[in-house]
Amino acid sequence: MEIIIPWLMAMLPLTISPGPANTMYAASGAAFGWKKTIPLWFGINCVCILQTLLIGIGLGEALFRYPAIADLFKYAGITFMVYLAYRFIRSTGIKEGEAEPLNFKDGAILEFLNFKFLMIPTVMYTQFLDPESSKWLQVLILGLGLNLLNMSGHWVWIIAGNSLTKIFQSNRAMKIQGYIFGGMLLVVAIWMGLS
Repeated sequence: MEIIIPWLMAMLPLTISPGPANTMYAASGAAFGWKKTIPLWFGINCVCILQTLLIGIGLGEALFRYPAIADLFKYAGITFMVYLAYRFIRSTGIKEGEAEPLNFKDGAILEFLNFKFLMIPTVMYTQFLDPESSKWLQVLILGLGLNLLNMSGHWVWIIAGNSLTKIFQSNRAMKIQGYIFGGMLLVVAIWMGLS
């Protein structure tokens, strides 16, 4: 129980900070609304849960032992982010209702290639696993806590993006918004490439 406050202080900034998934949530919430973003949310979070458990049972060590695997994920993730940015920028020229919202598969692919997220459970387990206690129970409890925190933070981004749509409803504003979110995704892709 004494680790709850330090855990929250470490994990909250990591899960709420801008990154591939959070930027995508804001963009999708703005472009399609919160209801049509739910499939994307499910896709991302199903993979988040799986990744958290796999890192907890030791996959993280394999990624650090074989950096070429990590690099492969990183560059595949960058490529996918550029593709998603292109989709958002391209959607600015499409009439209302013609653009398709991102789906479960898009979310799963995005999260599978999201190297930033793999660092979060890795940091969490290295900092908060107690070697004197049952590893499996700790992995389950910490993993559950991380994913609940993560899912809650995702809704902040979705609702914030959706709120922009209510404020800026003109066709011109929607186009500008598409360029801004597409540009943000490109910036995230560049950041991923430089880190």
